[in-house]
Amino acid sequence: MNAQQNQVVRLRPLPPARPLRVLVVDDSRDARMTLGILLRSEGIEVKVAKGGMQVPHAVAEFQPDAVLLDLAMSDRSGLDVAQDLKRCYGARCPMLVAVTDRNSDADRHRSAASGFRYHVAKPYDPDRLLKIVRTVTPK
Repeated sequence: MNAQQNQVVRLRPLPPARPLRVLVVDDSRDARMTLGILLRSEGIEVKVAKGGMQVPHAVAEFQPDAVLLDLAMSDRSGLDVAQDLKRCYGARCPMLVAVTDRNSDADRHRSAASGFRYHVAKPYDPDRLLKIVRTVTPK
């Protein structure tokens, strides 16, 4: 064996992956807080927004991997917000999840057409919602 073959290569540990980031948008304080607590309890980094008008700034600043968005907010429709995000970010758009009390077939069709990957009806199953969020890979 020559000297090069006997050399030990010291590998540096990889830096820890950053936690998953999720933006929660709902005009109901209770809904925002409940989702925030659920997600944080799973080690997910969370930012909350009170309504659709705050989303463009929050997405640009926080750079979430997913956005959990109510459809029926007082300041702006979640459908419109989703369309704007898809138009602005294209393939780099965070995964969009509708979390809403609007759950008819027509509502589900409109959310899919607006760019939502998932449509979760309130009251939601926390385990199902976490399973959906966990399908996203942090950027």
